[in-house]
Amino acid sequence: MLFGIMCGLVAALFQCTAYLYSKRFIQNNGNCFQLLFASHLIMGIISSIGLGVLLLKHDIPPVSTFWYPLLKVVSFYLSAQFCFFLALNKTEASRLAPLLGLKILFLAALGILIFNHSLLPLQWVAVFLCLIGAVMSNWSGSAIPLPAIIYILLACFGYSLSDLNIKVLIDTLLLKDRVIGTLIAAGLSYFTLGGISLIAFIVLPQVKVSYLKPAAPFAVSWLIAMVLLFGCFGLIGPLFGNIVQSSRGIMAVVIGIAIAKFADSTLEQQLTKQVMLRRITAAIFITAAIILYAVAEKPTF
Repeated sequence: MLFGIMCGLVAALFQCTAYLYSKRFIQNNGNCFQLLFASHLIMGIISSIGLGVLLLKHDIPPVSTFWYPLLKVVSFYLSAQFCFFLALNKTEASRLAPLLGLKILFLAALGILIFNHSLLPLQWVAVFLCLIGAVMSNWSGSAIPLPAIIYILLACFGYSLSDLNIKVLIDTLLLKDRVIGTLIAAGLSYFTLGGISLIAFIVLPQVKVSYLKPAAPFAVSWLIAMVLLFGCFGLIGPLFGNIVQSSRGIMAVVIGIAIAKFADSTLEQQLTKQVMLRRITAAIFITAAIILYAVAEKPTF
């Protein structure tokens, strides 16, 4: 369990770094649509190499046994990633990352609807704490534009469905070594995403090879984060994994403050101390909410 928690924490740090690279790409090179396919083509190429090495040493079941969970992981993730990039085009990364903590609400709702779970009173308290944190994040400085809020909610929904199916995909591969199983599941997912991106490069004129180089920093940071995230979900489950992932809210706020003050002010706005404290408090509220949700009852998915 400790290794799974560490994977989740390091994944959160690399995700925060990737958010900033994605913001820079959108500002300086192209739009979110171009970043989506350019970055995933790079990730697909890297994943194909790693997956090839793993499959030389480890056998997996026929594709017919795992293609459906793989399809769900990829399709839900791709739609969620596109929505997140659209939201990022509207506001700063440090404001959006804490709102991704709302994934826990979607996971809870999907647990009730799909797995027939129920929420304890303490867990409902956690739900409201999470909502309060989200509202505080919206009031920290200027209001988050309504389109950005809609896009981030859609992203949370898609990410949650993808997260739940990551666990299913890893289980379907039937590998005794859990770490190897998560690496192969991640490799299969991003190899597939790379194939989809390659088709986009061929048929869509607005997706150009020239975007590969500026998309590379985001692609590398995001792929490292996702491999660690697959490991986290495979070892401790998607619900507990998202609890650990909530730390990215605080990480993103701190990184955003540092960048705004000492580095590229075009990526993050320079803020007053009062607004900084509000953003940090908002991230802490969301983090406390999802930790409280876990403490109330041992996660079952």
